[in-house]
Amino acid sequence: MGALALTLPAAAVALTAGPLSSPRAAASAAPSNTRLVSAKTTVSAAKQRNCGQLFTVAMAERAANRFYAGNTAPSGHQLKVLGYIERCQRNPAAVSFVRGYDHRQAGNQRARVAAARAAAAARSANSGWAIPAYVVQCESGGQNLPPNYAGASGYYQIIPSTWLAYGGGQYAPAAYEATAQQQAAIASKIWDGGSGASQWVCAGR
Repeated sequence: MGALALTLPAAAVALTAGPLSSPRAAASAAPSNTRLVSAKTTVSAAKQRNCGQLFTVAMAERAANRFYAGNTAPSGHQLKVLGYIERCQRNPAAVSFVRGYDHRQAGNQRARVAAARAAAAARSANSGWAIPAYVVQCESGGQNLPPNYAGASGYYQIIPSTWLAYGGGQYAPAAYEATAQQQAAIASKIWDGGSGASQWVCAGR
């Protein structure tokens, strides 16, 4: 049986604050024969599974999206369904499963981030720039520009304080006064081992 995959919206979570419910008490929050999202996912099935494998941390997302995507307010029954799922997630019987799920999700996220960084590095290497070429084109047009009003200069538009903080002072007082290779070395250090894309406004576009 596939999991729903769900993170409750704040409105739904607020409705279910309070002491932890047992699987039996949680199941009473909605009729046992009520269909939640699919024909196979019912409150009765959840009760039989003791909340442990059916209701994960991310499970209510699809249900909540369906309930809140319409033009009308969620019905009382829909809110009960979300409340049941949230309470089931809090049940001690599901804690170990939930922790394992969270751990796997975190691992997957780290893998995705690493893959994205590797892809960005590969694109940069192929373009001849130390950071993604589209960022360079947006920031400087690929030109070694003198300082702007904020002091940012060079191919990578690095401000003086950042330039010096990452070792640029060994090459020149400001980025635009260094060679293209020296600027690339500092830009790469900032991107890969420092503040990353957050140092460039264009990287977020």
